[in-house]
Amino acid sequence: MGYKITDGIAEAVIDSHGAELKSLKFLKTNEEFMWNADPEFWGRTSPVLFPIVGGLKDGKYSYHGITYEMGQHGFARDNKFEVIFHGETKVVFLFESNEETLKKYPFEFKLYMEYSLEDGRLSIEYKIENISHEEMYFSIGAHPAFSTPVDKDIKISDYYLEFEKNETASILPLEGSNISRNTIKFLEDTKKIELTEDLFKNDALIFKDLESKNVSLRCKKNTRVVTMDYSNFKYIAFWNKVGAEFVCLEPWNGIADFVDASGRLEEKDGILKLEGQGKYEASLKIKVEG
Repeated sequence: MGYKITDGIAEAVIDSHGAELKSLKFLKTNEEFMWNADPEFWGRTSPVLFPIVGGLKDGKYSYHGITYEMGQHGFARDNKFEVIFHGETKVVFLFESNEETLKKYPFEFKLYMEYSLEDGRLSIEYKIENISHEEMYFSIGAHPAFSTPVDKDIKISDYYLEFEKNETASILPLEGSNISRNTIKFLEDTKKIELTEDLFKNDALIFKDLESKNVSLRCKKNTRVVTMDYSNFKYIAFWNKVGAEFVCLEPWNGIADFVDASGRLEEKDGILKLEGQGKYEASLKIKVEG
């Protein structure tokens, strides 16, 4: 079920299935900024990535000598969240560990997803509680897909990503569903990544520890802009299904297994640890303008 919030400048709709952002509109122009989830290309719009980001080596991991299996990006995105608050400008969802999650992930938790609008800016807050007395290992990430509509006048090459600062950085390349240690130089003292039809032919562009803390998706031929503040996140990735009219802006605290991963959860690159009864919070902000 979809839950609508608005501040009079922007409007968002979030589905209780996966607490997934389905729509984000700039009301002055009634322009939709989210991908339409066309299943021919990619049937999601903004999945919540928890308790892992990316893929595990061989689809499994071990913890305290026991082996568990889990699919890419974890299981939160495929579960129904409870709505615990719904107001005009804010909605809060809750997903808790249960008998089924414990078969894949041996930790007891509460995951809160809070969406709120203020001054045309959508805030997405991730709040995690470790409800056991034992330490808990996890990752958290976002995967929103923003539309890049094309027509006879506007091509995909008219869109570009722009960081707040000039960057010199390499990408962490994927080998299947895992990450190679052989980084590839990609940005050289520039703010921009120009989009092309085949930019993502080898999958996502993954960056770690950039200087910039926000990035915008812009078009050279109109005033359409999406700006994301991802200052709470260590990694930022960009992805598109070749041929589809969207680009994902993906802030992560966590990453897929590297090809040489040991398979032990507590040794996983990018993994976060929460002490018993501990709490964790991270947030990102999205502003759309038409």
